[in-house]
Amino acid sequence: ERQISVTPQLMEKLDGAAEKARGKGVKEALMLGGGAAFIVNIPNRTVVTTMSGGELKQNVFTNIDGAVLL
Repeated sequence: ERQISVTPQLMEKLDGAAEKARGKGVKEALMLGGGAAFIVNIPNRTVVTTMSGGELKQNVFTNIDGAVLL
């Protein structure tokens, strides 16, 4: 378990970021914020992967076509 706390505020930010990404035609987005990273499938509005802050160092993200800073 990654111990990532998803607050209502973070959910609101993720939702808004997904809408912006959808508007740009993004299918798979990396969303960074709240001390974590989220890979989100935009058409399905589904979080595919999460990583906590410590896991982000020197990590390579693949199969994304957009990124949003929360």
